[in-house]
Amino acid sequence: MKNKLGLRPGDFLLFALILLGACAIWIRFAMLQTDQVYGEIWQDGECVQRIELADSYRNTFTLDGDSTEYTIEVDGKRMRFVDSQCPDHTCERTGWISRVGDTAVCLPNRVLIKIVRADGSSDGEVDATVR
Repeated sequence: MKNKLGLRPGDFLLFALILLGACAIWIRFAMLQTDQVYGEIWQDGECVQRIELADSYRNTFTLDGDSTEYTIEVDGKRMRFVDSQCPDHTCERTGWISRVGDTAVCLPNRVLIKIVRADGSSDGEVDATVR
């Protein structure tokens, strides 16, 4: 027996099962999602420090680069280069990074700081498109 839309009772059951499955998958991923983020300090392609970022956490790190030292400040869930002995100080002018996927780089010291999720991933969003 078909209704005005040409659907059978089994079709409604199939739609309900698909909807139920989609809801179950969404709930599972929502429960696994965490708001915890980490700050990572990378030097010469190696992670030298991983910091759990929390609202109450504040610290300053002074680390040695190849020929100079650099200072990184962590304030809650954000971080930045405070001082670097590199010639152009571009890394200092980058300012605070605070969102997952944000990075700041000091090229002369070959140092990168970035914000990542607890599983080490960054956002999958596209930053820019070039044509």
